[in-house]
Amino acid sequence: MKHVVLGTAGHVDHGKTTLVYALTNVQTDRLPEEQRRGITIELGFAPWRIDDDLLISVIDAPGHRKLVHHMIAGASGIDVVMLVVAADEGVMPQTREHIAACRLLGVQRAVIAITKADRADEELAEMAAEEAKDLLQEQGITSSAVVCSAKTGQGIDALRKAVLAAVAKSLQTPRRVLRTRLSIDRVFSVKGAGTVVTGTLVEGAINVGETLRVIGPNRELSASARGLHVHGDSCERAQAPTRLAINLAGVAVKDVARGDILTTDPCVRPTRILDVWLTPEHPLRRGSEATIFVGTARSVAKIQPIGGIHLLDTDGLVRLRLHTPLVVFGGDRFVLRGALVDGPTGAVVGGGVILDAHPPANLRASKRVALLMALHHDAAAEAITLLAAEQQPRLVTAQAMASRFNIDVETLSAAANTLLDGGPLMTMAEGWVSRGAVDTLAQRALKTVAQHHRAEPLDPGLRRQTLREQLTTQAGANVAAMVVQRLLDAGALVMADNCVRLASFKGADANPQARQALANASQRLTAAALQGITEGAMNEALGVPPKQVRAVLAALVRSGQAIHVANIWFDAVAVKELQSQLVAHFQQESSLTIAQFKTLTGLGRRQSIPLLEYFDATKVTKRQGSERVPGAKLS
Repeated sequence: MKHVVLGTAGHVDHGKTTLVYALTNVQTDRLPEEQRRGITIELGFAPWRIDDDLLISVIDAPGHRKLVHHMIAGASGIDVVMLVVAADEGVMPQTREHIAACRLLGVQRAVIAITKADRADEELAEMAAEEAKDLLQEQGITSSAVVCSAKTGQGIDALRKAVLAAVAKSLQTPRRVLRTRLSIDRVFSVKGAGTVVTGTLVEGAINVGETLRVIGPNRELSASARGLHVHGDSCERAQAPTRLAINLAGVAVKDVARGDILTTDPCVRPTRILDVWLTPEHPLRRGSEATIFVGTARSVAKIQPIGGIHLLDTDGLVRLRLHTPLVVFGGDRFVLRGALVDGPTGAVVGGGVILDAHPPANLRASKRVALLMALHHDAAAEAITLLAAEQQPRLVTAQAMASRFNIDVETLSAAANTLLDGGPLMTMAEGWVSRGAVDTLAQRALKTVAQHHRAEPLDPGLRRQTLREQLTTQAGANVAAMVVQRLLDAGALVMADNCVRLASFKGADANPQARQALANASQRLTAAALQGITEGAMNEALGVPPKQVRAVLAALVRSGQAIHVANIWFDAVAVKELQSQLVAHFQQESSLTIAQFKTLTGLGRRQSIPLLEYFDATKVTKRQGSERVPGAKLS
């Protein structure tokens, strides 16, 4: 079955609710106060089943100027608007404000119902129709008009046909399914069922049992769809667009509020900053405030035109800073209302479309003009290129783009893939990065390694993990790893023992001071033989800073000249000769005591214990109690 959402608009007491009843036989004023006062206070809803193949969800909006926020909430997501104008009064202030809101929310088709024809002569009714047509034409909304009376039945059949004609045209443009989304407009509890929420399902579909995210300004909950009802009828699956009631399992009534979003989208989150394309209905000054309406949510927003403009009097780029965070999606349309504005569109001061729902707070909006204009013009390839440049050298991921921009992530991803193979972008499994940024980061990596060589000429190089960590702070782990690997693959960097060095690096050979220190240390080490030498003793002998002494000793170990055990460095040649002596000993004896080892070497306990532990570690010997026996290497 096909679903369409029809919303009413018009001045208070022009007969919207009565007309909905005449068309659907459903009384949408459900509150006792509404029925007592005869005016709509909350949104009303009615099913209008045309046949087995078409169901129209009717949203009856309040007409009073103090309840326009309810009207805007109801108009979000409608396909066709039925503008109700009383024949005896014609277009009134709220008529203009409602239509301005509908146009800013993207409604393109309308049916004008000139009601209360029984109270006015034919000429007056025709004048009201022409005035309403002119109003809609000015707003760029296609319309037709029918004169009718819900009291006498005059023109009701003609109105049905006009609405169905407009509905048929809206069905010719199928909606693209991007995600599942419903803006909650009512929350209540049903005995035996628990929490129930209602709203207009504007995108996607929901199945019974499906897990959903309930997201508000300062909270996120997980719930499951225990039951679905479309205008009171239970169903297993609901498809947008339609009015929908959902029995939620796993959340309490107090934890959900009007304005919250119900979605399956894993990426959407609240935001306090929006970059938008705004159409002003009145000139708007920088720093002025208005109330922004998106879906069924609202917040006070500070208006900051982008590009040095102080007075926005024509369409343009604007940054909105929100007092209360909102859960919105890129591409959402919004309405701005001010206070005490009496103009052609009432309190509606502007509206437009969200270009970026999560702009970077630490980047001035004026630096984003080119990107935002590309988004405004739906130039996907230009937008993704500029986005990569804005985020460079960090990766642009598909997940990060999802739900953020007015151009959907699939279109941006497809555009990015056309910019590879020598183009401005490079790809990784998780996303895309600016090619120029990768080249710049590679040069930065080479410079970092070169600086390490200058500072530590005796080191074999910079630890690979250290280099990656330094690059990660600038570019993220994925890009950092890719840059290092590309430099290794290209031969610009060489890796050995988990360290990277420049291919041109010659170590101490290129540094006379380091070369001399290494030669002096080697002589001291050879002279110390099995007596060994400590770091402090080497420092005193060389007369260089402690850091350089440690580098010299590490270089001797790496070159195989020294063996480091505990806090003593021994000459490797002397240790090898001692090993030969141990071999000879075990050819004559089955074990070796510490006393025998000290007699054999002439060493004290300070050297003997570390050397015996070294031989244990290298499997020359094996400890058994207080003695040593031949190890695996000698067995």
